[in-house]
Amino acid sequence: MKFLVTGGTGFIGARVVANLWERKIPVVVADLNLNMEWTKQIALLKYKKDSAKMSEIQEQIDQTSFINLDVSNREQVNSVFLNFPGITHIIHLAYLMSAEVEADHHRGASVNMLGMINMFDMVAEHKLSRLVFASSETIYGANHSAYGDENYAVKEENYCSPDDHFYTYGVMKMLNEFTAQKYMKNKGISIAAMRPPIVYGDGRMRGSVLWACEFATNPALGKKAKLPFSKDSRDCWIYVDDAAEQFVRLALKPKLNHFAYNNGGHSVTAEELMQTVKSIIPDAEYEFDESVPRTSLVDRCDSSRLEKEIGFIPRSLEEGVRAQIQEARQRQLQNSY
Repeated sequence: MKFLVTGGTGFIGARVVANLWERKIPVVVADLNLNMEWTKQIALLKYKKDSAKMSEIQEQIDQTSFINLDVSNREQVNSVFLNFPGITHIIHLAYLMSAEVEADHHRGASVNMLGMINMFDMVAEHKLSRLVFASSETIYGANHSAYGDENYAVKEENYCSPDDHFYTYGVMKMLNEFTAQKYMKNKGISIAAMRPPIVYGDGRMRGSVLWACEFATNPALGKKAKLPFSKDSRDCWIYVDDAAEQFVRLALKPKLNHFAYNNGGHSVTAEELMQTVKSIIPDAEYEFDESVPRTSLVDRCDSSRLEKEIGFIPRSLEEGVRAQIQEARQRQLQNSY
């Protein structure tokens, strides 16, 4: 067994790679802009007080190949499988986020559409066991009102009209999923799509949701957190390490019962999010933008399908926020040496 993780030194990708190292699963880490030191730090910081475990992780790191890869370039993608034989699974996380897509639609289509098709082709041509890729809750549109009851948790079979969408990114994810199922039917390959909500945690460095890091990391470091929406805005949040665990478990399970899965998460208002942080850091300072009533995302996602499939329930919001705060402080301390 050997994994290829694309976008492997990004926010979620680095956590997936660290998860595979902990499992002692060989991995090839690919990214357009490699950040190897960041990815290694993610894995080692967790076991700073456990020298034996750090030694085990370091051994896995030493055996890992890090490569620059543009997933939109089919020749480059295919060369990975020729140069690193034995790859059996892909976790595909190389994708341009919504703001990047809107800034450059040509590049966005190249990476997000052609890059995805290149990965589907590799699964078929190299007879891989499974590809798991990151879809998104944005495929459900920009407003929960499309599903009626505000307390309804959106399920995998729910869809809305293109008129209910805001993000080009989300519509791209819909086409990715549609195309994946064509490949599964026509070529008999195994693909699964995960639909994460807002993924929070320390270390997010780019994208349009940097606030999903800053809401807890800033207070942890004595800074004010500015959230670009009302304190009454409701969203679904999942901790980054839990999302990584879901990706890996879904990739490893021999047989799956479905194609698409909601990651789930905790549905909370920004006010509730702030109070969670304040329960840990009482003097945390926040600033909201009350001129923006809500984010352009659905409010609740049902995760029962995935929980049943992989037997994993994400940690509580408080546990996740506490883990983020601890990591942010550990990283600041380490980087100050």
